[in-house]
Amino acid sequence: MRAFASLDRSTRIYVGWIIVLGVLIIPATWYYRPVNLIRWELLYLAIGTQLAILLPIRWSTGVHVVTTPLLVATGLLFPGAGVAIVAWLTGFDGRRPGKETSWWGFLFNNANAAIAYGLPSFLVTYLPIPFGEIWALPLRTTVLTLAVICINFPLTARLVGGATGTSMIQTLIENVGFTTIRSMMIMGYVGGALVLLLDHQLEGAVMALSLFGVLIAIRGNMADAQQQTIERLQTLRLAAEALDARDPYTESHSQRVADLAAQLGDALALSGREIEQLRLAGALHDLGKIGVRDDILNKSEHLTDEEWQIMKRHPDIGADMIAKHSALARVAPLVRGHHERWNGSGYPQGLRGDEIPLGSRIIAVADSFDTVSTARIYRPSKMTVLEAVEDITARAGAWYDPIVVNALRQLHAQPLLPMPATPEAPAFTQRGVLRLLWSRPRFARLLLGTTISSLGDPMTTVASLVSVYAITRDPRAVAATYIVKAVATILVSGAAGALPDRVKRAPLIVILELLRAAMLIATPFVLLATRQVWVIFPILFLLAAINAIVEPARQAALPELVEPREIGPANAGLSAAGMIAGAGGYAVAGAVIWLTQSQLWLFVADGLTFLVAGLLIFGLGDLGGGVKRAGIWSGLSRTWAVTRARTHLLVAGAGAFFIGMSLPTLITLAYAFAHGSQVDGPRIYTVLEVMLAAGIVIGSVIVGRMRNIGTMRTVAEGLALTGVLSLGIAVSPWIWLVGVFLLVASAGNPIYSVGNVTALMEASDSSNRGTIMSSRFAITQVTVIAGAAVGGFVIQLLGPQTTYGVLGGGLLCLALVTAFLSRERPALVSQAGSESA
Repeated sequence: MRAFASLDRSTRIYVGWIIVLGVLIIPATWYYRPVNLIRWELLYLAIGTQLAILLPIRWSTGVHVVTTPLLVATGLLFPGAGVAIVAWLTGFDGRRPGKETSWWGFLFNNANAAIAYGLPSFLVTYLPIPFGEIWALPLRTTVLTLAVICINFPLTARLVGGATGTSMIQTLIENVGFTTIRSMMIMGYVGGALVLLLDHQLEGAVMALSLFGVLIAIRGNMADAQQQTIERLQTLRLAAEALDARDPYTESHSQRVADLAAQLGDALALSGREIEQLRLAGALHDLGKIGVRDDILNKSEHLTDEEWQIMKRHPDIGADMIAKHSALARVAPLVRGHHERWNGSGYPQGLRGDEIPLGSRIIAVADSFDTVSTARIYRPSKMTVLEAVEDITARAGAWYDPIVVNALRQLHAQPLLPMPATPEAPAFTQRGVLRLLWSRPRFARLLLGTTISSLGDPMTTVASLVSVYAITRDPRAVAATYIVKAVATILVSGAAGALPDRVKRAPLIVILELLRAAMLIATPFVLLATRQVWVIFPILFLLAAINAIVEPARQAALPELVEPREIGPANAGLSAAGMIAGAGGYAVAGAVIWLTQSQLWLFVADGLTFLVAGLLIFGLGDLGGGVKRAGIWSGLSRTWAVTRARTHLLVAGAGAFFIGMSLPTLITLAYAFAHGSQVDGPRIYTVLEVMLAAGIVIGSVIVGRMRNIGTMRTVAEGLALTGVLSLGIAVSPWIWLVGVFLLVASAGNPIYSVGNVTALMEASDSSNRGTIMSSRFAITQVTVIAGAAVGGFVIQLLGPQTTYGVLGGGLLCLALVTAFLSRERPALVSQAGSESA
């Protein structure tokens, strides 16, 4: 375990918070549900938990203990403080803290268990049982086990990610699969069965010992299998090392090939598991040479034809040896193909191109690079590193995959070879959002914080609307909540738009998120104390004003977390995550109201989302900003001074105007089609909203895979797609066809908006990006409101379908203008392409 001081600052703070929360969970839950500590069942389960921890399964990278059934049973019988105390007192696994393991790791593991089992077990006691008490234990066991999975694994993954420099998402994906979750669920149900046995007093306690016997048997089998796997792998590694030792010229060659292959895999954005397979295959790639005679292996002259045929067998010999080991079977094809050539001239099978496994192509480059850059018995001289890179490059497309050669060139800071985009070259075209989550842990935290924040936004919307209408019963008061938020957004974005550039963005975002959290958590108490509905309006104004600063600051911070070529996919990921979380937020709001019978808890829930979002941003490091020459009140003037941003801002404003026309149009369209049909307007409107949301999510995914996202051409494509399909809505005679057209049309919205935002980011720099994002935010808010107003007027005159025709025609005209502008600036596009390549 690493020393605590060697962890980065944010990880140290995270560990400290978890330990503190793990301690606080005991008094916090004890206050509401005191625990009788002298119950024999608690002592029985505590002893069983300690025994299970003292009998861990030892793996090559750590230990695994089977305590889930015991802790689940403890949580069901002694929820909250009871199971948390057991987790703290039974955490000793035989390794002495401070000597064989670190104190911080010991405390973190205990605190993690106390939180993961203590908090959900306490909340589960308040879970309503809709189908009678007969379902109480199965339902609570299921919910508790799922909650433990959702808390324990992310808490652990955050620590592992911080310690290893990978993202939490990547750590979860690589280490938590279906098998892990299935095993946890089974163990949870065993815990439920243990509760039933303990209900039968002494005889149940005796019979429960049989469950311990089953767990001990499982542990023994798993430990034996793990030990055999370790021993077989060690045998193969020793064989490879012995092979290197036979030739002084190839000493440590296998290990160097393994390391370089892993680096190439990382450059090609492969997953962590694939990189580990590459590393293993690289270490064992020449294992088959153990079957080649020494006189052939160490011959300094050219091999005869017969000797060469013997040498060519070594990939098959090595792969066959590895394939006999079930745990390494996936590595065998990589070893078998590492001497295949891109043009089909290699051996042993003469494969060509994509027929060769990607891992084999990577090892081929790593093997050849190490060969030409180190001295050999048949060639005492060696090339320099850059000479070796150029030697490999000269054979790209003949012997080696050009994509892998580009990865090698990238590692050595050499210009990349031009090539068409292919699915296997994500590092040289666009990285998808999932790839970014794996490879950019800071971006993953920003996206997670934004998603959690977006999840909470609908809660405040629902809570404020319900609160206002419940007291006033006046639709005009409901409309006033939207007006207040719009006015705050426009005023702050326009007047103080330079704030994300003037102030350091990281502390600015954290402070404002925590301020929002405090305001929202206090809101229910303020409303209950005053009983005055007007109190909610200044709160909404302040929340919208803060959002008008935080959102542009987040957007401006994004380029600080990814490479320039990754800005487009990152923007697309934020758009999709925000949309999905926003839709889910309304569902969560409904569930909270149903469970608590009060809308006021929604304010608290949203406050907690902002609290979590702020803590996720804390410790991200420098996100830009802090430009002293940026006047706080000079937002729009500073933005207009950036010549390259002007056109993109005008396009953003015009596009938002036409799209804003659809806001009042959609609901009137639903009621128009409901007239004379058997389906009422609200249900049709709900379906159309679902189609709209689905299309936006689909468009966000599509734009993330497009090339040259931040160009006028991409913006024009999105506008044209929405415009053409809007014209289709205008002439459609059937509501089902309207739904299909709306689904496809809404996919164009994120293509246009993500393309436009990405273009503005590329047109700006760290000193003015926040100002430009704030100005875009203000401009689009104003034009959306103007578009909605004009749309209502056009609906009154011409009807909803004709209004869709008007906005569709407007978007098509705007798309044509944008496409013309993209053709007028080829030099700029070409230059941007060369810089990102």
